[in-house]
Amino acid sequence: MKINPAPLHLAQTVITGLVVAFSIAILGTAAHTLDVFNKQQTSNPWWLPLWPQHFDVHGTNALIASATVTLALSGVFLVMSLIPQVNLANKHTLRALLALGSAGPSSLLTVVTVIYVHILNARSELDTIQTWTCKYKNSAPMQQDMTLASNMGNSYFGSLCHQSKFALYGTLVVFMLLCVSMGLSVVGWMADKWSERQERKELEMQQS
Repeated sequence: MKINPAPLHLAQTVITGLVVAFSIAILGTAAHTLDVFNKQQTSNPWWLPLWPQHFDVHGTNALIASATVTLALSGVFLVMSLIPQVNLANKHTLRALLALGSAGPSSLLTVVTVIYVHILNARSELDTIQTWTCKYKNSAPMQQDMTLASNMGNSYFGSLCHQSKFALYGTLVVFMLLCVSMGLSVVGWMADKWSERQERKELEMQQS
């Protein structure tokens, strides 16, 4: 039975491309929410300037770090897969090792990050950017807010809430994509070896 490993390699390349795209989006949204918080926490009354210790941004920092590492590792594998000179398609073991070397650490990092952020969001004594903005995104502005600049108040909390949720659940999606990629790495390597073996057998039969 002949097996064509090319579709498996193509599927893995597509999935790696999705991982890169999601990582860029997660990095952008998480970094944006953190930037808004850092710029307005001391001046916007909705961010409790007198109680900065009420907010825990470690989760947002973890999402940024996770997306950065995943983007770097997956990006390297994707670039090497697409460069003809590297010729990973014909270097089966090297391709599998590179794929596992990029997806393995990234998958572990992303799942730990998701669990860590979820734990922080569930804590009752402190708020994260996500829990705070989602809690007060629909609250009516206070009377003193009428004199604030247009970029102050809580009018953009809805957007920050959605961006924070996307960064978290997008990281979960990235974890699942990385797991699929690791599975394809193993299956693709086995298919490559099987195909190589079958070609050798056919060549031996033709020579004999």
